[in-house]
Amino acid sequence: MRATLGIGLTFFAGYMIGAVPIGLLVGMIVAGVDVRDHGTGNIGAANVRESAGTLAGIVVALGVFLQGLLPPLVARLLGASEAVVAAAAVGAVVGYGWPVFLRFRGGRALGTGTGAATAISPGGFVVLLTFYALGALLRQTSLGTLLGFVAYAGYVFYSADSPAYKVAAPLILVVIVARRLEGLDRDLEYGPFVSTLLNLLLFQRRPERRSAGERREG
Repeated sequence: MRATLGIGLTFFAGYMIGAVPIGLLVGMIVAGVDVRDHGTGNIGAANVRESAGTLAGIVVALGVFLQGLLPPLVARLLGASEAVVAAAAVGAVVGYGWPVFLRFRGGRALGTGTGAATAISPGGFVVLLTFYALGALLRQTSLGTLLGFVAYAGYVFYSADSPAYKVAAPLILVVIVARRLEGLDRDLEYGPFVSTLLNLLLFQRRPERRSAGERREG
């Protein structure tokens, strides 16, 4: 019972840390803008860079990485069990994806997910970086990041001794996938299911949205 309570409390603590909307705060402080009203409307580093400048984007990129890294890292340094460390990591990623402070409308959780993944498995972080680099080299960054988390989950599952880490790694992947598919229900009004799903999941490409009249004529 005590162990379960500890896992739940640590998950909640990780969630609250991950839920702090760093991108929104930095955009307002640095440039006086609400990044949700600009560009893609995302609170992540890429949109902050476009909306508030390169320095602001760098600050947010580092900040969201630390949001994922610090909760499980601190838990580990305090001597917590592997289950508690895993709960802190997953909680931080969930918090960033569905932050209570923004009515559960968060970001894609890539930066926070990368930080959490690093805390669980530093070796897996090398796997992630490899796929990130390949994606950038092939100019398919979205596909590279997704495949990176898939490979990371596989690496942890087969290399980690901790059952908790074997569960946490795919859970982080599930959050990443879920955040990518946000808005799929609306996109399906403009395109067939399979191609719309794959384009959104793999490449973050959305179908061209036509007017209601054009949809009826089509």
